[in-house]
Amino acid sequence: MSAMLSNEQQAFLDHATTSFAVSDESLNTIVTRAHAELFRGLSTSQGSELLMKPTFIRPPLARPSSVSLGMSISATGSRIRITSITVDSNSTPLRTHTQVFTMQSTTQNVFDFAANCVREFVQHDSSLPVGVTIGVPCGALTEYARGLHACDVGRKLCAAFVRNHLNVHVTSVTHGAVSALVASRIQKATQVAAVFDGGVNAAYVEQLGQVCKLRVSEETKSSLVAIDTDIGNFGSRVLPVTMWDRRVDRESKCVGRVFEKLVGGHYMGEIVRNLIIDMVDRRLLFTTCNVQEISVPYSFHSAYMGPIIEDLEAVDAVFAAEFGIQCSPIECRIIRSLCSMVVERAARVAGAVLAAVVLKAKADKVVLSGTVFDANPRMLDETVREMQSRLPNGAKTEVVVQSPSDELFGAAVNAACI
Repeated sequence: MSAMLSNEQQAFLDHATTSFAVSDESLNTIVTRAHAELFRGLSTSQGSELLMKPTFIRPPLARPSSVSLGMSISATGSRIRITSITVDSNSTPLRTHTQVFTMQSTTQNVFDFAANCVREFVQHDSSLPVGVTIGVPCGALTEYARGLHACDVGRKLCAAFVRNHLNVHVTSVTHGAVSALVASRIQKATQVAAVFDGGVNAAYVEQLGQVCKLRVSEETKSSLVAIDTDIGNFGSRVLPVTMWDRRVDRESKCVGRVFEKLVGGHYMGEIVRNLIIDMVDRRLLFTTCNVQEISVPYSFHSAYMGPIIEDLEAVDAVFAAEFGIQCSPIECRIIRSLCSMVVERAARVAGAVLAAVVLKAKADKVVLSGTVFDANPRMLDETVREMQSRLPNGAKTEVVVQSPSDELFGAAVNAACI
């Protein structure tokens, strides 16, 4: 590519490549610091970046033939999925029916919409428990979440069910990572689950006695709980950030959450867009094109990046369809390079942080899921490779890629457990 680039274009790409590079030494430091922060979060609620919230969901399951509902609310609140499960005589949960609902109005209350969805789904008056899983880490209010805050969801949903005369009661509200962990333990006895969607989170299984910030009795110390790590908030003092990362953070409504901003689907595309706009402002890209559409914040979605990295022709297809821009061959190659460096950095950092969670959980099996990996299989492969490389010599950790529907299944299992 260098022979075809102008000196200014090559200089910009060289500077960006250097800025997004992460050394092995830095990655080892990230593993060490993340591992220490996981311990710190279990010890105190003050002074730790990580929430490390125990989720008290344990077996046994409910009585045979009982019916429970699982509800998944997307981070934007505009998409709700509901499933029902029954529990057989062997206490095995069996999925019976799933339905997807999409909110058509941007002004409708999320919780009244959820109540309407339940009414349409259930169509009878029996009392049912519902476990809820949301795409927002517990304790975090993110800018793309339309007012969804984990600690309020249960209360507001219950109020909406009462307003709409529904005989349904909320038993639990968890992040998707916790629900994914619950589902995977029913099926595969997994110790760690991580979800990479618009935001990022991980959950793992811990003995209650290790949660030092809680007072627990001797007889319950060996009980197992799911820990909602809120790992997206990690990294303010150790993760490598560039000028483009700092700009995205500064202009967001949710300052901080550094790890999430480096690897989350809501932000990676915006980092690339900022790189593109910097090149546009320097008259290094699209000098004869109308760049109004690409200048809109968050208009370049992370879902574009996987296809662009895999197929150079996808660059022109995306930019023509979404932004009305015809890319020259060299512009296509530049944009693919920008996407590649952001994804490579994200995969390496994600792998290092996941390695820390695996080490803390002493896990031999990990479940990964999320739209980031669905749209970018190469990032999934690189993340897993990086995670494995940061574990001690000889350590073998099985990685299972989970369907988003399993989080919904886990939410229904949560309801059946309580």
